[in-house]
Amino acid sequence: MAAALSGASIVAAVPSVLHAQNDDGTTVQKRVQTPEEEKRLKQYGLHLTAGLDLLYDDNVYRVDDRVENPTDDLIVTPSVEATFGRPIGRHDILLRGKIGYDRFISEGQRSKLRLDTEAKANIRFGATCLITPRAAYRQQRADYGDINSATENLQKFATIGADFTCERPGLFPVASYEHDTTRNAAAFDYADQTSDTFMGGVGYSMPSLGTLTAYYERVNSKRDTLGIENRINSYGVRFQRAVTPITQIDADLRWLDVNSDSAAVGGYNGLGWKVSLSTQAIPRLKLTATTERAIINDSLIASGFAIDTSYRIQGEFSISELTSAGLYAEWDRRKFRQDAALRPYSITADRNRRFGAMLTRKLSDRFDLTLDAQHYVRRTDTSVSNYSGTQVMLGAALHF
Repeated sequence: MAAALSGASIVAAVPSVLHAQNDDGTTVQKRVQTPEEEKRLKQYGLHLTAGLDLLYDDNVYRVDDRVENPTDDLIVTPSVEATFGRPIGRHDILLRGKIGYDRFISEGQRSKLRLDTEAKANIRFGATCLITPRAAYRQQRADYGDINSATENLQKFATIGADFTCERPGLFPVASYEHDTTRNAAAFDYADQTSDTFMGGVGYSMPSLGTLTAYYERVNSKRDTLGIENRINSYGVRFQRAVTPITQIDADLRWLDVNSDSAAVGGYNGLGWKVSLSTQAIPRLKLTATTERAIINDSLIASGFAIDTSYRIQGEFSISELTSAGLYAEWDRRKFRQDAALRPYSITADRNRRFGAMLTRKLSDRFDLTLDAQHYVRRTDTSVSNYSGTQVMLGAALHF
């Protein structure tokens, strides 16, 4: 839900100008690019990345390791990613595609092709107005933590939509539309879903204040196989501001009004949020804290919807220009709205925790390595489908 708003909040900054002195004493104007412009220019042209990830997981089937012997495995994932950007006058098109294959060394039946593609265009008109049509497709193997059985499921996600904004100092409009589909294997077609998201609002921007946006968002989510629809009405305010040059706050607060065709699933009325605070008050160290409460319709567990509340803290330390390290911790609690007449269920809530560390080393302008280790724990309200485990991933990327 928050993705629609963040996609619509696109800043159109006015380029600044500096004066440089030539050898003969005369001065010429030099245009200074904004961070948004620099990022956009880097996306132009064709860029290729070849990657290889080695992931060790000591509990690939997510069984309760306190009562069963978990199965470990090494997953080898070679991948190739291509990005292409091209300016067309004031406008531009951006394409991205990544293909990989998750190869399980011991549990070969789990091996699956992984795809992730995206296409979008930035169409500019007027002084600051921007329309961004976009489309994306992704397919991946489902995590056993949500399946809770040793059965394979290849998930396919497709998105098409567009964002509109005319951000400028003072008042400006924002709007977006998104159509999403989720498709699963036949054994899990109860989770197939088609959603339409509409958002419209008014923003207000001032350099001394930041950007404040008031909006209304509507999500209609249909469970195609189960034959029910969940509807979410959100009334929200989003605030973005660099409090100081080293501190950034991004807060999205909304009132959620959720209802379902199923009387057993029922509704939900309450506060939703996504708040992030980051600071670099300590040199070379960036600290970030994030919390979110959202309604999740796309779930392999709930026949209705899930109320998801999560927290994350992360620290990133720059050891040198070429090496960085980080620590993070995540807590997540989900409450599932179920209907036994639609699908039997054994849990109504769960808690998930993850603790991890990262190390990144840039060996050259084209080659870098990443090491990521994490421990995960899940506990449910009925003690059914509990699990815990550890993952260690070594990744290498070569950029062309």
